[in-house]
Amino acid sequence: MVIPTEAFALFDPYKTIASNLKDISPYVKESIMNIYGIIVDVDLSKYGGLTAKQVARAVLLDNGFREKDIEPRLDRYMEDLPYSYYNVAWSDGVRIAQGSRELLEELESRNVLVGIVTGEAERVSKMRLEKTKLSGYFKTGAYGEDGMTFGEILNKALGRIEGEGFQKEDGAVIVSDPVSVSIAKTTGIRIIGVVGEGSDAKSLRAAGADLVVRSLSEKEKILDFVVTSSHP
Repeated sequence: MVIPTEAFALFDPYKTIASNLKDISPYVKESIMNIYGIIVDVDLSKYGGLTAKQVARAVLLDNGFREKDIEPRLDRYMEDLPYSYYNVAWSDGVRIAQGSRELLEELESRNVLVGIVTGEAERVSKMRLEKTKLSGYFKTGAYGEDGMTFGEILNKALGRIEGEGFQKEDGAVIVSDPVSVSIAKTTGIRIIGVVGEGSDAKSLRAAGADLVVRSLSEKEKILDFVVTSSHP
């Protein structure tokens, strides 16, 4: 019999759990054209750790837009992204990270509350997870619509977690980008860094990750950190 816990795990699912098989820069390009009326080149590899809003702002600033002309349309831009994602990237397929399903199943069996914290648009993130058949494991979270920076979004997710009766010490955030790790560090939550595209163990540790794993297949390490360490 599994004893219920009072732990939680917040995942930034892109790259830790599911990644698109092809470059998804074109859907950002399409939504920028739809909302701002400008055709731009977009290379998302240049914007690691930035939220969807920050990426749009950076691209537009690089193309001569002024801040005051960008901000008023950002909410509309976030609303447009899921449509562009569906049209441009939906058929490209998704890669499920090794060990994802097994870890999520085990977290659920231990009554760990699992949530999402991501700078992506909510519907974009959910569409990707729906393709993996893993979306049902996620019960709470915060998305790109909830803030400009990853720190703002994480704090929003933690506020919702605390509304469920948890404290920050009761869980961990699981991310793959060193920039996200360093931002999460400022909130006081414990951090698991997952080695992935554009990151390695050294950079994740240097950014402040409390635990670094090569993949989600290191299930026992993750479970021990999330469940046991939060309830010694």
